[in-house]
Amino acid sequence: MALAGCAAQRGEILGADPLGYTDTAFISVPEDEYFWISPPPAGRHDVQPAEVQILKDGLWVREGWFQVEFQCYSPRDATATTDHPILPETPDEKAVYIHGGHRYRLSCSATRVGVFDIDEQDAPPDQ
Repeated sequence: MALAGCAAQRGEILGADPLGYTDTAFISVPEDEYFWISPPPAGRHDVQPAEVQILKDGLWVREGWFQVEFQCYSPRDATATTDHPILPETPDEKAVYIHGGHRYRLSCSATRVGVFDIDEQDAPPDQ
């Protein structure tokens, strides 16, 4: 996947305010789930930028590619008798493209270990 380099549009983390940009999106997560986000490196030999944890209050980003790291070790709808490994051998990060003008919610899958859902919310972000 060509996330690095000049051709890929890298996202930008803005934080608690869209800062007047028009190509922004809002991302939120459930209170008890853990996600971190960072833009991909600017070039092939660049260092991965620092990650920012997405807190329950959410954050604003500018449109583009991001690396999302997640801790989805057991499905939300797992029964108490379901035995899941404490640290499953599944990938814990994924590249996603966030489109401006949308509101997203990241959440761990209700049925699968090591998978998260990215759902577009009904209301457009307030700017």
